[in-house]
Amino acid sequence: MRRKGLHRGSLAVPLVLLACGGMNDAGSVADKFVDRYYVESDQDGALPLTTGIASMRLKDELKLTRESRQGNAGMLLRPVRVYYRRRSLTGDGGERGGEMQRGAHVVLARQQDGTWRVSRFSESQPR
Repeated sequence: MRRKGLHRGSLAVPLVLLACGGMNDAGSVADKFVDRYYVESDQDGALPLTTGIASMRLKDELKLTRESRQGNAGMLLRPVRVYYRRRSLTGDGGERGGEMQRGAHVVLARQQDGTWRVSRFSESQPR
C-alpha cells in the first residue's frame, strides 16, 4: 500500500526537510524523527532523518514490511496513537542524545554539512 504524499521522489522529502531549516537543530531533528517513526509509524518519512545504523535499521524494517505484505494487498493497518515528550537533549561536540518519555533513546550525529541526523535509536520498557 502506497501512501500519498512527499515520498514519491527520493529527493522530495530531504529537500523539504532542509528547506524547513530544522535539520540544523538537533532537538528539531529528534522531534521530527520521533513524530514520524513512533507517532505516525512512517518509516519512509523517518528515513531521511537518519544516518548510519539507524538508516540500516529502518531499511531492514521497510524490507521486512514489504515482504510480509506481498500477497496481502488488502491488509489493514490499525491506527496507532502515541504521545511523547522529549525530556532532555544533552551532549556537546558532534553528538547529542536525548531521552523520550515513552522509553525511546535517540542519538544524533552532526553531519559534515552541519545538519543533524539520528544515528541510533532504541526503546526500553518504562520503569
